[in-house]
Amino acid sequence: MEKLSYTVTCPAPGVWAINEYDMDYVYVVEGKRRSLVIDTGTGTGDLRRLIETLTPLPYDVVCTHGHVDHCGGIGQFPRIYMHPADVPAIQLGNGLDGTISVFNRRRYGKLGLALHEPETLPFTLDSFQPVDTSAITFLPVGEGDRFDLGGRTLEVFETPGHSAGCICLLDREGRNLFVGDAVGKIQILNLPLPPQEQFRIWLQSARRIEACLPVVDRVLTGHFCPFDLNMMQDQIACAEAVIAGEQAEEYVEVDEYAGMMYRRGQIYFTLREENLKTRDYGRIAARRRRANQI
Repeated sequence: MEKLSYTVTCPAPGVWAINEYDMDYVYVVEGKRRSLVIDTGTGTGDLRRLIETLTPLPYDVVCTHGHVDHCGGIGQFPRIYMHPADVPAIQLGNGLDGTISVFNRRRYGKLGLALHEPETLPFTLDSFQPVDTSAITFLPVGEGDRFDLGGRTLEVFETPGHSAGCICLLDREGRNLFVGDAVGKIQILNLPLPPQEQFRIWLQSARRIEACLPVVDRVLTGHFCPFDLNMMQDQIACAEAVIAGEQAEEYVEVDEYAGMMYRRGQIYFTLREENLKTRDYGRIAARRRRANQI
């Protein structure tokens, strides 16, 4: 059976979107002198070779935050730009607490196996090997930093909430905003703070993203891309209601999650660690099988 490969599209001039088997997106932005790779996916294949077929220019790699589906492929690159707040969890190594440990990459890799017939994928759970983070140079990136690619510059905004070190990158010349997981259909907030304080921090970040919308044509997310901006307005309204004490959690089942969440329209917030640890990709696989039988 023929194996699937990364799917590459061009959502804007000089921008490539690399779809990692519907699990996440990696972006390549090309200027006149350099390129910038935004995120590295889960590390299911030879991402570096693919990138170097897309752009002949020298490039840097930046991660929007330190979660496994955005940093799992960093072992293929010698230097990674990342906000310092998210680096320590990356460097914990192969223990269960290490963000990109084999355990965590295998756990997230199950999403790809649920979304596709496993025999069509070019990886298995045994494909994931330890990443030697000591061989990677981590370079700090934060508020106001700029990546000058020649003819286009990407500006960094700090947008904590989904993680302490979340950043977004504004490409004014290309009218693109790369937001990672700062906004999205299912918003995970897991800072060690009371719920209302977590929502306040996330809302401040969302307002910063909202302020960029007049100068961009596209909001490019780590998942569910292209992102429907109406969903972002639902997210903001939900956060405001929680902060005001006007909205409570309810039990919902959505995608691989089942548990107590905050819901508004088609968006969800989860602040509960158990919802992350009990993700059941079997529901997604069952849905795919039912759809194939229709």
